[in-house]
Amino acid sequence: MRANGAEINFLRNPMTENPIERGPEGIPTKEEVLSVIGAHVENAERISVIQELFDEQGLYFLEVRVEVENDHDETRYEYTRKGVYLDGNASAETVIHVVFYRDGEAVGGHNIAEYSGEAGRWETIV
Repeated sequence: MRANGAEINFLRNPMTENPIERGPEGIPTKEEVLSVIGAHVENAERISVIQELFDEQGLYFLEVRVEVENDHDETRYEYTRKGVYLDGNASAETVIHVVFYRDGEAVGGHNIAEYSGEAGRWETIV
């Protein structure tokens, strides 16, 4: 169908179309990611960056160690941006994941927040 000389496709389904064809999604900054982590952590004595990786689009991986008094030896938060990276790794979603360590071994963890690039905001996972 044409309207004002432009082609209109009423059969297009935005849920199944290629996300690259929809245009770029928002990408959180390092400061935004640290803010979400900081809001999740209570009584943090110190937050230190272990690793951060960037590509041409910006930050795609951030791992931080949070020192708090709890029953775990170590608590880490990992941010991963949706996409395929130059090193061959990939992520299907933009999330922040908490991982608990005891004696150097991961003993548990879960997602704490997921980023909606289209809406440009974080959604907390309870």
